[in-house]
Amino acid sequence: MRALLIAIAALSSPALLANDRLIDVPGIIGKSETAVAEMLGQPTECTSTKHGRKCTYEKAETEIVFIRGKADWITVEGIDKLPFNQGTLGSIGIKAQNPSFKNDFTMRWEPLQGMRSISLFGSDSNADYFYIKAYTE
Repeated sequence: MRALLIAIAALSSPALLANDRLIDVPGIIGKSETAVAEMLGQPTECTSTKHGRKCTYEKAETEIVFIRGKADWITVEGIDKLPFNQGTLGSIGIKAQNPSFKNDFTMRWEPLQGMRSISLFGSDSNADYFYIKAYTE
C-alpha cells in the first residue's frame, strides 16, 4: 500500500519533464517582436544592442535578439530542473536527437531543423540553459 501511495505522489508531482514543452523555439525563430509577444507575452525589458533589439520574456526565462527585425539568437534559461541530456530538446519543441558535439558541460547540434546551431549547457545532473542561433553567426 505504501509503495502505491509513493507512486501516486510521484505521478501527480508538478515536476517538469524534459518532454514538457516550455517554449516553442521552432515557432518563434524568424518572427517579429510583435508576433513573439503574442506567443510569449509582453517582454519585461528591451534594449538596443549592436546586433539588434534584445528582449527578455518571463516565459521560460527567455531572451531573444532580433536581428534585422527577426527572432534570431534565443537563450532559454528556465530549464534548471531538467536533466542535462538530449531529451531536454523536447522542452523547447524539438525532438530528441544525438548531438553533433558533446563534452561534460556542452551539447551542440549543428545544424538542426533549419537552425544554425543549438547548444545546451549544464552539468552531470541538470541542464543550465539553451543558446540557439537561428540564422546569423
